[in-house]
Amino acid sequence: MKRLVVVAFVACATPPKPTPIFADPKPLPAATAPVSTVADLDAAAVKAKSHAFFDAYDRHETAAFMAELGPTFVLFDDQRFLDKAIFQKMFDDRNAKHAPVHSRVWSDEHVFTGGGAAVFVGHAVVTLPAEGDRAVGTQDGYETLVWVRAGERWKVAHWQWVRAGLDAERDKWNDYFKNGHGFNLKPNQLLVDTVKGKKPGTALDVAMGQGRNAIFLASQGWKVTGVDISDEGMRMAKDAAAAQKLKLDTVTADLEKYDFGKDRWDLVTLIYAGDSAGEVQRILPSIKQGGLFVCEYFHADSEVAKAGAGGWATGKLAELFTKAGGFKIVRDEVVDDNADWAGQRKTKLVRFVAQRL
Repeated sequence: MKRLVVVAFVACATPPKPTPIFADPKPLPAATAPVSTVADLDAAAVKAKSHAFFDAYDRHETAAFMAELGPTFVLFDDQRFLDKAIFQKMFDDRNAKHAPVHSRVWSDEHVFTGGGAAVFVGHAVVTLPAEGDRAVGTQDGYETLVWVRAGERWKVAHWQWVRAGLDAERDKWNDYFKNGHGFNLKPNQLLVDTVKGKKPGTALDVAMGQGRNAIFLASQGWKVTGVDISDEGMRMAKDAAAAQKLKLDTVTADLEKYDFGKDRWDLVTLIYAGDSAGEVQRILPSIKQGGLFVCEYFHADSEVAKAGAGGWATGKLAELFTKAGGFKIVRDEVVDDNADWAGQRKTKLVRFVAQRL
C-alpha cells in the first residue's frame, strides 16, 4: 500500500519569527521492535508445519489448529475473508455433530523463505466423506500458507485457497472465449492449406474452443465433431454454426478421458491444443486409412513455451508417428511466424501434418 504524505505551507505577508517552546528540543528515541529469537525455518520444516496445520484442520482438532493462527490471521477462500472466530464456531459445530474427518493427497509443493517469512504452496486433492445426504466428493485446489514470526513461535498470518483441476481449467477457457482477446478468430492457415482440394469426410477438432476451425471445416462439407472442456466455447460454436445453417456436433468433455475411437476419423486437428505426447498416442488409432492429422503449436524453445504454455521439441511429433508406424510425414516444419494464440505475436512454431497409409 502506498502512503501519501501531504505537506501544507501557509503563506503570510510578513511571517513572524516563531517563539521556541523548548530551549533545547531533543529527538525522541527511535522505537525498536522486539527481536524474535525463534529459529529460521528450512524448506522441510515449513512443509512439515504446513502439513500438520492442515491435518489439524481436516480432523477438526480445535486446539492444535487455533494455536497456529497469528494475530492477523485471515483465510481468503472463494472471494470470502474468514477470521479466527469463524473457525472456532465451525469446529464447535462439526465436533458436536461428530462429522467425519477429511483426508488429502499433496502434490506440486513449493516453499519460499526469507525476510522473516515463509510461504508454502501445495496442490491438494481433498476427499470429503459422505455426510448426511451428501455423497463422497473431492475438492481440488492449491493451498497457500504464509508463516511469520510471532513472539517466540512461527504462526500462520494468511491462508488462501484457489481452485485447481478441471473446473479451474474450464473457468479459465470460458473467460478467454467470452472476452475474445488474444487469439485469431479466423481458421488456422495450415488447416486451410492442408484440406484444400481434399474430399470431405469425418473430422474431429480436438480442443475446439469457440469453433473457428470446426465452423470452417463444416462450411467445406466435412462432418465435424468438436470436443472441449469449455461449455462457453461449445455454446459459441453451436450458435455460430446455427447462424450459418451448418451442422456441428459438440462434446463437452475432459480430453484425458475422451474416447477418440478406432478408425473413426478422416481428419483430426490438434491446433493450439497443447503438447501432450500421451494424447497424440491415443489419437493415432482413431485415424482412418488415408486420414490426416494436422497440428500447429508453439515450439519448445519459444518464449511462449518457456513462459508456461509448453511446446513441441523439434522432431518430437515425427518421432511419435514413426514409432507408431503406418504413417507418412507430410509436413514437419519449425517456423518463425505469427501465432494464432498468445496475442498473435511472432514466435517459434511447429507445423506438422501426417497421413495414415
